[in-house]
Amino acid sequence: MNADYDDVLAKTLAIITQLVREDATIAEDVALQAELGMTSLQVMELVLEIEDEFDISFPLNRLPEIHTARDLSQEVVAVLAQ
Repeated sequence: MNADYDDVLAKTLAIITQLVREDATIAEDVALQAELGMTSLQVMELVLEIEDEFDISFPLNRLPEIHTARDLSQEVVAVLAQ
């Protein structure tokens, strides 16, 4: 599957929006845990949703390096390119 970054980002932001409080400002560079207050459980739920959406297996060893929607989207694009 060839996915472009903008498409992946849009879907990622839509999934994040479903998981955080309604008044949260969701953007490409907003920190998932520090700024949006996502718990580690919510981040894992996010990863599961991303895996389902893109039919991929996300490398869990990459999670510590994922801080923003941009980080996550870039990782998804990299996995899809493999």
